[in-house]
Amino acid sequence: MNSSQSVMKYGSIYKREALVSIPSSDKINHLVLKSDDPFPGFYCPGKNPADNSCKTEFYYLPVHKMPYCHEDIICRISLEIVKEKAVQVCGSHIMFGGKFVQAIRIKGADMALIEEIVDVFENNDIQFYKEKPVNTYLSEIYLKAFITVEEIEESVFQNTISPEIYYFQIPDKLEWATFEKLITYQKSNSSFKNFDAALGYWIQKPLFIDFVRVYSNKLSLNQLLNIKKDFLDTLAAYRDKKILI
Repeated sequence: MNSSQSVMKYGSIYKREALVSIPSSDKINHLVLKSDDPFPGFYCPGKNPADNSCKTEFYYLPVHKMPYCHEDIICRISLEIVKEKAVQVCGSHIMFGGKFVQAIRIKGADMALIEEIVDVFENNDIQFYKEKPVNTYLSEIYLKAFITVEEIEESVFQNTISPEIYYFQIPDKLEWATFEKLITYQKSNSSFKNFDAALGYWIQKPLFIDFVRVYSNKLSLNQLLNIKKDFLDTLAAYRDKKILI
């Protein structure tokens, strides 16, 4: 294992998840979407590997209107909230109503805190959709955030704030459709399935670093390295033959 210092990156994570509106609440009257089930599925270790109850809850607030549509406004306000309220907030784009819209992503907060966060954004002329029922639907999600990581092996990183999150570098950018085929095949044919995966990149002079993000509780380094090896082997075989066997 390498000895290295943590460094901060700025980049994007993209994934697909099922979103659904939360039940009506007297504490908030804005539309709040909840991550209902991740793709390709986060699984708890133990006797019931298909149990998603241990996953962290994420909430999305679709933005209806914002001044000048400048993404930096959301980034600035999000960083202020993170500093003042010690809650993870970042900007994102989600599929909603048949199109991509700006959204605020909030990790694991209660409704009272979400209402406080809404007030901060509304005080900066950002308007959210009013509360309404939204049935479960599958959405592409793009997160924009700062990531603090430490390199634990060559081209393998661990999030120092959320240590259950890891990243390993891949040779170049993948389209989601290809990634979905590869990771679904891997999870169907590997002995270890207790992880959730997504794509992403961070910006690093003079290039973009493309990676696969892995999220799992109590994941050993050896398991993580096996996930990386299996994925890169599957990717190489797919590019060579264009089929998964």
